[in-house]
Amino acid sequence: MRPILTSLLCCIAAFSMNAQLSIDGDFAFQSDSAKKYSLYIPSTYVEGTDHRLMLALHPWNTARWDSESWRDTLITFAEMTQLILVSPDGGADGQIDDPIDTAFTTALLDSVRNWYSVDTAKQYVMGFSWGGKTTYTYGMRRTSVFSGFMPIGAAINGTADFINFISNATGTPWYLIHGGNDAAPVRFTPALNALNGNGAVTNDTLLPGIGHTIDFPNRNQILADAFFWIDSVNCTAPQDTTDTNTTAIPSVSLEERFSISSQEGRILITNLDLSDSAIQFSIYSLEGKLMLNKSLAGSRSMLEINTAGIELGIYLIEVKAAEEPVWTKKILLR
Repeated sequence: MRPILTSLLCCIAAFSMNAQLSIDGDFAFQSDSAKKYSLYIPSTYVEGTDHRLMLALHPWNTARWDSESWRDTLITFAEMTQLILVSPDGGADGQIDDPIDTAFTTALLDSVRNWYSVDTAKQYVMGFSWGGKTTYTYGMRRTSVFSGFMPIGAAINGTADFINFISNATGTPWYLIHGGNDAAPVRFTPALNALNGNGAVTNDTLLPGIGHTIDFPNRNQILADAFFWIDSVNCTAPQDTTDTNTTAIPSVSLEERFSISSQEGRILITNLDLSDSAIQFSIYSLEGKLMLNKSLAGSRSMLEINTAGIELGIYLIEVKAAEEPVWTKKILLR
C-alpha cells in the first residue's frame, strides 16, 4: 500500500483555504527514514473545487537545490497560474530519478490527491536540468497520468534517456524551454525533433544568449506562457468525432527537415531545407477537412503563413514538394 502522509491530514482537513500556503514535510519511505517534500497551495484554492496540479522536479545540485528551494523558486509562477505545486526531494545525492525517488514521487502524488481537490485530467510535470531530464524519463512513462510536459534546460545527451518509450508521447503537449548557449544541438534539438517525429504536439522557447540556468530574464512570465499553452492544448484536444463526409489524411512518415512554431495568427517555418522550386503547405483539421492551402515558388529558408482566419485548436500541417516525401506535423494554432 502506498503511504498516506497521515501526520498532515488533520491539519489539511481543518483548513479551509483561501490563502496561499507553503508546506514542508517528510515521512519514512522505503530505506529513507525522512523523505522530504514541499508543496505550494495557491491563494485561489477552494476546498471541493478541482484545481490543476504541477509536479515540479528539482535540479541536481545539493549545494543549492532541494524540494524546498525549488518550490520557493517557483512560487510566483505557481501563483500566476493558480497551480498546486508538488516538489519531491531527491535525497542526499540530489538525483530525483533514482528508483526510490520515482517511487516516492508516485506515492506523494497519490497523497496530494487525497489531501486536496485535484483535477486529475489536468496534472502536469516540469523540471529544470536533472529535473528536466526526469520530466522526460518519469513523465513520458506516465502519459496516462500527466496531460502536459515542460522540460527546462534538460540535462540530456540526445535522446538516449527516453528513446525506448518515446512512442508514448504521441498526441501529448510538450513545451521545451532551453538556453541557446546550453548545448542546444545536443540537449534541445534532438529531443524536439524526436517528439515531433513521434506525433507529440510541441512548442518551444530557445533563449538567446542564455546558458544552463533557471535564473533567466522574465522567467516567471516565460514559464507561465508555456504552461498556459500546454493547458490550452489539453483543454482543446478534440474528441473522436470523425466526419465520414471528409477526406482522410493519408498516413505518412515524418522526417524533420524544418522547424515550425505557432504564433498568434501565423505559423513561422524556419531552417527550411527544401530546394525544390514548388512547395505546397496545407492545413487540415484532425477530421481531414482542408482549412488552408498555400503554394509557394522558389527556394527559401523561412516562410510565414497567415492563420488568422482559423479557429484555435490542433491541426495537421502537410508539406509537399516535387520528388520529396510528404511531411506532416501536428500543431496548435493560437
